[in-house]
Amino acid sequence: MDDPILEYNILDAVHENEGRLTQRHISQKLGRSVSSVNFALRLLAVKGYIKISGANPRNLRYNLTPRGILQKSILAYDFLKRQSALYEEVRKNLLEKLRSLAAQDIQKVAVYGWTPFTEAAILFLISSGIQVTAIYADFVEPQAMCSRIPLRPIDEFQDDCEVLVLMQPLPKVHEEKIPTGKVVCFPGPR
Repeated sequence: MDDPILEYNILDAVHENEGRLTQRHISQKLGRSVSSVNFALRLLAVKGYIKISGANPRNLRYNLTPRGILQKSILAYDFLKRQSALYEEVRKNLLEKLRSLAAQDIQKVAVYGWTPFTEAAILFLISSGIQVTAIYADFVEPQAMCSRIPLRPIDEFQDDCEVLVLMQPLPKVHEEKIPTGKVVCFPGPR
């Protein structure tokens, strides 16, 4: 099977519902056609990852074999390894952009957007001696808010900073309000 995500999802569905899952249930859960799930299940059975039992085609039972449990673990590990490498690449790119602000002798910035990197970006900016004047966001989880930095909606943007660091795309409605020269975009151009 050339689709490791589909393979993992089917192995996971079978593992969670040992013997109590039909092809139709799997297809609905994964948003795939019944025929593609049927093909995948048969291929996984040929590989020895799933055992199919039952005489009536409408009441087949699917069980994960020990090899199937191992394959599911291998697929999960490979996925996490790829995602960790991607995370590290994004993190390095962010740090380079933030270091360039310090090198330009920027003193005050505001940050727009709340992503998994926002908190780290704010901590890096503060540790570099750059004042973060505000966090602009559409939605921020209460536990993620910083009590010393004001949290404001982007439509209340104040020009009290030298640069606005975008952690997510700026809504089109606000693009004309914020001068392009004052924007540093992460991960890429505005």
